[in-house]
Amino acid sequence: MSDEEDYFLPLEDQRVFGAGIRRKRVPFVRSSEHELNTTNATTAAPNTGRPGLSIADKYLSIVMPKNSQSKTANSATEQNPAICEVCNLPLYPSSTTTTTTIDNNYESTDTHKPHESSLAHQLCLTHSHPPSHLDRTRHGLRYLSSYGWDPDSRVGLGAPGREGIREPIKGRLKADTVGLGADGDSDDDESRRKVGIKRREREKKAEKNRPARVGKLNAKEIRKGDLDARRREEKLKEMFYQREDVQKYLG
Repeated sequence: MSDEEDYFLPLEDQRVFGAGIRRKRVPFVRSSEHELNTTNATTAAPNTGRPGLSIADKYLSIVMPKNSQSKTANSATEQNPAICEVCNLPLYPSSTTTTTTIDNNYESTDTHKPHESSLAHQLCLTHSHPPSHLDRTRHGLRYLSSYGWDPDSRVGLGAPGREGIREPIKGRLKADTVGLGADGDSDDDESRRKVGIKRREREKKAEKNRPARVGKLNAKEIRKGDLDARRREEKLKEMFYQREDVQKYLG
């Protein structure tokens, strides 16, 4: 088992990508007159008096089949086509498929799809929409439905023909304390500048009134502060509790 799992094909023995895939041979298609007849006078084509006519007819029969030529002529002569009532585009004949074989070697297919299957017509049709995502158990929805509003109708609130907006107004963040209707809500540059100055003044005032932050002390600073507190305490005791007669006696 270990030999089979560790089996590795050498690089020189590996086959290239696509090796072994059989491909269908493409047959060589000869032209109808594949041999040069310029030197053979007996097999030359009879002169019709119009040089190059046979070659031109051959080329046109390959490039433009007769059915396409006739359709081109018919389309040129066609006037005032019918107009579709849905997409306001001209109507063409129904779906037809024609196949023409030329010299048993080439096939040309001409297909006209129905107008109803075109992209322009499909886009103009009224399509069905998914139901509303609103929760049917909400009391507000029940209240509105009782007055005839359909959440799946894709229209806003209001009388028929006077419906309001379907989606609510998008909210906008109000980062200042200016009241509604004040200068801060206007779109003038001057009012915006005034509001910005007032806001900066309020920020500076709040920064001044803010208490100083107490930083953390290390062990050495804590011992020093404790020693200073004891000295202040002893000094206060001497000031309030010492007696002059005792000090005179002690010298």
